[in-house]
Amino acid sequence: MSNWTLYEGDCLEVMRELPSESVDAVVTDPPYGISYQSAWRDKSARLPKIANDERPFVWWLHDAFRVLKDGGAILCFCRWDTQEAFRLAMEWAGFTVKSQIIWDRQGHGMGDLKAAFAPTHDVVWFGVKGRFEFPGKRPQSVIRIPRLSGQVLVHPNEKPVDLMRWCVESVTPKGGTVLDPFAGSGSTLVAAVEGGYRAIGIEVDPTCCDIIRKRMAAVQQPLPLEK
Repeated sequence: MSNWTLYEGDCLEVMRELPSESVDAVVTDPPYGISYQSAWRDKSARLPKIANDERPFVWWLHDAFRVLKDGGAILCFCRWDTQEAFRLAMEWAGFTVKSQIIWDRQGHGMGDLKAAFAPTHDVVWFGVKGRFEFPGKRPQSVIRIPRLSGQVLVHPNEKPVDLMRWCVESVTPKGGTVLDPFAGSGSTLVAAVEGGYRAIGIEVDPTCCDIIRKRMAAVQQPLPLEK
């Protein structure tokens, strides 16, 4: 029997149908609100922009809190210039924000080459619902894992599986269920299933859903795609 399910659709609609207190952790990389464009110097190498990236996309957090079990946790990626919007939205949704994690990407991005420090990190907010305890050793707040090179990306904001494995294992009890409302290229689902967890992904882009299904087929045969 498969340990993962993919919903193709808008997470704002799909999450309303998920049962309350049905997942152990939410691990996700939502649209930051920066209208990011990959490979902006090379038009031929650019990947399409992701949906709903015009402003910090926070409207899913209320249902994320609802579907999370009491004692569960959320890890939400963002960026330095939108981090406060996500922190406030998480608290308004009901989460207790406990700490911030820094992902050291071990390689810098572009940005303003003349008047801004070269960006080498992303931010992750850690929040909880009720009384949470780490399932294993207490993690440190800086994680150093190289980002993926542009030559191998299949999604403009694709995260390394090793990074998402660290996230999942840090906050999810053994055999628990992980929800990623913005499944993207499927890195969270791959990391979860390979680690022996159950995974639920939601993705609005049909092309990304095809990528996820192909990646997951190499890990474990799926349940039927739900729409």
